[in-house]
Amino acid sequence: MKKLFTLCTAMLLAAMATAQTDETFQFVDADGNVVSDGSTIVVNQLNSEGQMVVPLWVKNVSEEKAAVSLYETIDQLPNGTWQTCAFGNCMQLTKNGYSPKNVVPGDYNESIQTEWIPETGSYATWEAKLQIHVFNIIIKSMFGMITESAGTDVIGYGPMVTIRFEYKESTNVNGDVNGDNTVDVADISSVISIMAEGSNNLKGDVNGDGTVDVADISSIISIMAGK
Repeated sequence: MKKLFTLCTAMLLAAMATAQTDETFQFVDADGNVVSDGSTIVVNQLNSEGQMVVPLWVKNVSEEKAAVSLYETIDQLPNGTWQTCAFGNCMQLTKNGYSPKNVVPGDYNESIQTEWIPETGSYATWEAKLQIHVFNIIIKSMFGMITESAGTDVIGYGPMVTIRFEYKESTNVNGDVNGDNTVDVADISSVISIMAEGSNNLKGDVNGDGTVDVADISSIISIMAGK
C-alpha cells in the first residue's frame, strides 16, 4: 500500500509539473507590458496594406538562448490568408500549425509579425489562438564549426493568448468621421490624419470598402454637396 501511495504521489506531482506554464518566454505589448497567459486581444483595424496585424511581441526572459515557435490555431479562418513572420522567417499557414522555429538569444524581444489579410468587404468576427512552445536545441559540429538549430521535441509550453478579429462594415457611412454630428472639412482632416498614421482605422472608411483612402474624402465631399 505504501508503495502504491508513493507511486500515485509521484504521478500526481509529475502531472502538476507538466501543467505548469513554461516561463522562458512572455508575450508583451508595444510598450513592453506583459500580456498575461489566457488574455484575449481584440484586433479591429486594417493597416494601409489591408492587414489586421496582431500587436504582440515575444520576449525571452530566461537570459539564455532558447529554441522557440508559436503554435497557431486558425481553424476558424473565414476568408483571406494568414501570414506569420515570427523569429526571423516568414510563412503562410492554411491550417493549424507552427510558425517558423528558430534559436533566439537571451535578450530576444521582437514582434511576432503575424496578421490576417481578409478579403476586402468580407466582414467577419472570429478568433485564433497563439501559444509559445519551447523546443530542444540540436548542436552539430562539422569541420570545426558548431551550429545550433531547433529540434522537434517540445520541452515547454509557454503562455497562450486568444486573438479576436473584428472586421466590420464601417459605422461612419454618414461621413461624420470625428463624431461631432456634423459633416464638414473637419471630417476630411480626420480621414487625412488616419491615412497619414497608416492605421487604416475603419472610422475613416466612409464608403465601406474596407480601406481608408482618397475615395473616402470624395465620399465626404459628395455628402457635403448633398449628392
